[in-house]
Amino acid sequence: MVLGMVRGLFKQQDSQEEIVEAQIAREVTPRLKLRLMVLERYVDLEKVLSHFRKGDAVVVLKISPLRDKDMGELKKAVDRLKTHCEVTGSDLAALDDNWLVLVPPVVEIAR
Repeated sequence: MVLGMVRGLFKQQDSQEEIVEAQIAREVTPRLKLRLMVLERYVDLEKVLSHFRKGDAVVVLKISPLRDKDMGELKKAVDRLKTHCEVTGSDLAALDDNWLVLVPPVVEIAR
């Protein structure tokens, strides 16, 4: 802005250069958080859900540690996550065999 004003003082009279000042938005809008979490045991699911219930976070969940330990516990955890998503209008998707993503109702997963 200052440089433009200085140029304006020294520019030729026949130049048609126009200086436009940009407005900076001061309004702060609520933002979603991206939370990376690891599911090592079934009981870790409570911690995941407590962060997710707030509705202000997208949770990317690494599930390979639990899958490597106990596939039955992993299936139980995924079923619980699916039920939670159905009840709350949230969504759940697998990124690959190692990662799940949980999104609040304000976010849509494009499949």
